[in-house]
Amino acid sequence: MAAKKKNTEGMAFLIKALKKNRTATYSTVKAAAEKKGLTVWPIMFGRAQLLLGYVRAAKRGTGKYARATAAKAAGAMMPRRGPGRPRKNPLPADSMDGLAAIVAAVKGSQQACGRYKGALERIQAILASALA
Repeated sequence: MAAKKKNTEGMAFLIKALKKNRTATYSTVKAAAEKKGLTVWPIMFGRAQLLLGYVRAAKRGTGKYARATAAKAAGAMMPRRGPGRPRKNPLPADSMDGLAAIVAAVKGSQQACGRYKGALERIQAILASALA
């Protein structure tokens, strides 16, 4: 089995091209590399920018997966839903608060029923007088 060949010529070309033109885009550098018969991948372009100090990179092991693994190891649950999205299952209410809320809702509906009944009686009286 043949040993893997590293593409050092492509990386050297990228570094040289980025030193020459700091704002060069990947597509232009790739086209120039293909003319010279070199293979260049986007990851190589990013690494070349990093080596020259044009971009910053986060330390290894500080990404989303590492944070989730650390939280899982600590026993905390990471939220899986996006910000501002409601829970799939609402939190259970305390038994006394839930009962008080139900009683308040029933009282409110009884008061509304009384108001509607009075309004209907007045409408009925107006219609009776208009038709008589």
